[in-house]
Amino acid sequence: MTPHPAARLLTAAVLIALLVGCSSTPNQPPTPVETTAALVPSPASVGESDPEEGWVGVDELDTTTPMADAHPHDPPGDTQIAAAVTAASTFIVGWLTLDQQQRRQRLEGVAAEALIDSFDDPRFTPAAGIQQGPVHVVDADQMQITTRHRLDTGTAVDVTLILDPDSTHGWIAIAITT
Repeated sequence: MTPHPAARLLTAAVLIALLVGCSSTPNQPPTPVETTAALVPSPASVGESDPEEGWVGVDELDTTTPMADAHPHDPPGDTQIAAAVTAASTFIVGWLTLDQQQRRQRLEGVAAEALIDSFDDPRFTPAAGIQQGPVHVVDADQMQITTRHRLDTGTAVDVTLILDPDSTHGWIAIAITT
C-alpha cells in the first residue's frame, strides 16, 4: 500500500521544519561588561550602565562555582569576568609603568612570561600614562576573554587573557593589541 500523497507532503513539511529549526540556532556575541574607572577594580566594582547594552551590575554577580560540565564556548560566569577584568586592569597598570624593573614586577602573575619579556627591550616606552574610563569585555568564553582599555592618550588597547588557575587572578594576559 502506498501512502496518500497528502501524507507524504505532510511528512516532508515536518522534516523540513525540523531541519530548519535545528540548523538555525542563533549565535549571539558576548555582551560587553563595564567596570568602574578604578585602576585595579575588585570583582565587586563591576557596575551597572544600561540593561540594553548587557552590562553586569554588582547585584548581578554570580558567586556560585561554575558547573563542571560547562562547554568551552559558553560565556564565563560573572565572577570569572570580574577576575579577568581585575587581571587585565592590573596588567595595564604594570604595562604602563616607566621603570623596567618595576614593570616586570607588576606584570608577574598577570602576564605570560613571553609577554613580559617583550617589554624588556630598552627602547620600549609605555604608550600612555594611565588608563581612563571603564574596562569593556569585548569577547568572552570559558577559556579566553578580551578586554578593551581606553588610555589617557585617547588610544584604546585590547588585552587578551586566557584562563590560568596558577596566576594571581585566575587569568593571565597573553597579548595586547592597539
